[in-house]
Amino acid sequence: MRLSKRILASAFAAAVFATFAPVVALAAAAGDDFDSATDVTALPFQSAVDTTGATKAADDPNACNHWGEASVWLRYTAPADGLVRLRAESTRFGPFFGVFTGQRGALAPVPGACDSNSPHDTIFSVQAGVTYHVMLVEYYSWYAGPVNVSLTPVAPSPNDDRAAAAPVEISERHEGDLRRASAEPGEPAASCDAGATQSVWYRYTPAQAKFVRVQADRAAVSVYRASDLSEVDCEPSGSGNYQDNVFSAVPGESYLVRVADSPAYAGPFSAEFGEAPPLSPGVSSYPSNPSVFTELTMEPYSGVQRPLVSGTVQFGDGGSAQIVPGQPIKHRYAADGQYTVTVTGSTKDGRTGTGTRTLKVDTHDVAVTAFTVPASARAGQTKQFKVSVANTRQDETVRVTLYKVGAAGSGYDLEIGHTTQWVPASASGVSDFPFAYTYSAEDAVKGSVEFRVQATLPERAWDAEARPEDNQARAKTTSVRKAAGTSAVID
Repeated sequence: MRLSKRILASAFAAAVFATFAPVVALAAAAGDDFDSATDVTALPFQSAVDTTGATKAADDPNACNHWGEASVWLRYTAPADGLVRLRAESTRFGPFFGVFTGQRGALAPVPGACDSNSPHDTIFSVQAGVTYHVMLVEYYSWYAGPVNVSLTPVAPSPNDDRAAAAPVEISERHEGDLRRASAEPGEPAASCDAGATQSVWYRYTPAQAKFVRVQADRAAVSVYRASDLSEVDCEPSGSGNYQDNVFSAVPGESYLVRVADSPAYAGPFSAEFGEAPPLSPGVSSYPSNPSVFTELTMEPYSGVQRPLVSGTVQFGDGGSAQIVPGQPIKHRYAADGQYTVTVTGSTKDGRTGTGTRTLKVDTHDVAVTAFTVPASARAGQTKQFKVSVANTRQDETVRVTLYKVGAAGSGYDLEIGHTTQWVPASASGVSDFPFAYTYSAEDAVKGSVEFRVQATLPERAWDAEARPEDNQARAKTTSVRKAAGTSAVID
């Protein structure tokens, strides 16, 4: 558990006060040591305990895994099995507490019997003949004083046992406290959360067939047929999350709903009973702009909190695939077009449904098929380059950009210029993009120069090009000599 902002603020303030607090010798508090704990002989018990002068022994455990500088102890031996509420109240911040069993030096914390958040209040189970050691802890020895401590017997939840399951109807909300719950002998354990042993029960008997949904916060929910206690659904506990249980209810048959949590995390809960919504199946796909070269990844979904466990995805082109839980579906379309993808599936609770979506396959694909530069040149000469671009799919506006690779030793490609033109679709033709380049003295010093061209579709999205890997090409003028001393010529 983490310290709250209030705890941190108090700790800071305490540290400041401690710097200036005078050192005063105080008498030891009653119950200061484990061996001199105050005996609680009967319940209910209530007392004003004063922690002034308390210390902390070297073998004192850390209640709630929190530190502290002072502690006092109470001791209670339970005469019978039951539930006890422990509460500590003061006008100060603190103290917090923990409950332990066992012997000094080998104390074991009682699950759920620890509270470091104000108000300091908890409920825990006790067993006949077992001694429980209550440790009240002050964060600072000087920040002590009176605290009202009470230990009170608590009645278990009315529906703690299966035989006393509370009847429920659809559209009802129920609240309870799993700290007041226990596990009765022979009680079935939730298959999805075996540690959830503190439970309460509800009973539902439908008048007509329906899918029933049970939503509970912070608790495991398992559903059983009352006739044979066979489990029909189970969802584990989740901190702060609503668990979504759904089962198919048959008219006239009774169902038992068990809401439970582990002793360490049991607490107040709410449970809502209602009719489950119908499925609204669909499918997500990646990438979002597929082409005929794309292997699509499709993931079908139910439209509710539960996944599809079976069903079929029909791609709209005559093909289909079975739904396998946890496995995405791969598919490639052979032609551009609008396809209606149909998902028919079922969830584990028996609900079925069908949904559709329209998927567009649109291929844009141009390629640089040739890039020609002169093999040799002189500084000052302007030479013609030619770039050939093929387009076999759709009419496109194409931009070709010319770069000098690693210009001036920078490691970066320098843009020389670009040309944009309309390129009609053609099964076999190409469109040429002309460029002119004047070789520099720098090129002559280097002795050679490498160029790169890249074709893009400026009127399309950046990822519209189906195969960008064939949109570039490189070429090299392998010999660049010094200028001949004449004006630049074009050839």
